[in-house]
Amino acid sequence: MVLAVFDFDGTLFPKDTLPFLLTQWRAQKLSQRRLCSAYCALAGLFIRYKLGLHGALSREQMRKTALQRFTRIFSGMTLAQVDAFFGQCAALIVKQLRPNVSEQLRKAQAEGCHTVLLSGGYERLMDHVGCALKFDTVIGTALYFKNGVVDASRPLDIVCGDQKAERLRAAFAKYSVDWDKSRAFADSLSDVSILKIVGHPNVVSPDKGLKAVLEEKGWPVLGD
Repeated sequence: MVLAVFDFDGTLFPKDTLPFLLTQWRAQKLSQRRLCSAYCALAGLFIRYKLGLHGALSREQMRKTALQRFTRIFSGMTLAQVDAFFGQCAALIVKQLRPNVSEQLRKAQAEGCHTVLLSGGYERLMDHVGCALKFDTVIGTALYFKNGVVDASRPLDIVCGDQKAERLRAAFAKYSVDWDKSRAFADSLSDVSILKIVGHPNVVSPDKGLKAVLEEKGWPVLGD
């Protein structure tokens, strides 16, 4: 089996998911109280991060904290309600993908690769996007439910950093994967573990941290 692994935020989707979800929450005219609460929680975190008031908090740690805080917006919602929201978001997302990365996805599918959408974002959202784009496997961060509704008090098991490679290997532990022939597409320093385990790493619009790694690794950069 040959894999073609695609990161989501900044790679396949050129935006950050959380700001997009906030915009869509407002557009779908959902609870304004929840929206205001989410804005306050995220704005405070972002400002403190930019001012260095969270000490040595890394960008990846900041994003993990932001995702955990944002999850409160779904507190008490049923799976059907969450899916209705994510379904509408996904319908817009698939119209805003990076054309060059979408082309690589279609190429990988045509060549018979097993395509994987790997993201730290919500798995339910990724499921909708993955279904629309015909991904074979989707790996993301699961929401927790208790008594049929979202339990936002429970810490999320967020897929990020080196854990991405661990999750990927675990997902295909029972299969014979040709890692040397497999390919991956990513944009962030936090995705280095994924880029390292495949024989054909591809960098898309790299962030500052990944640019520094590029100087050493010489990985190809996918042009716009």
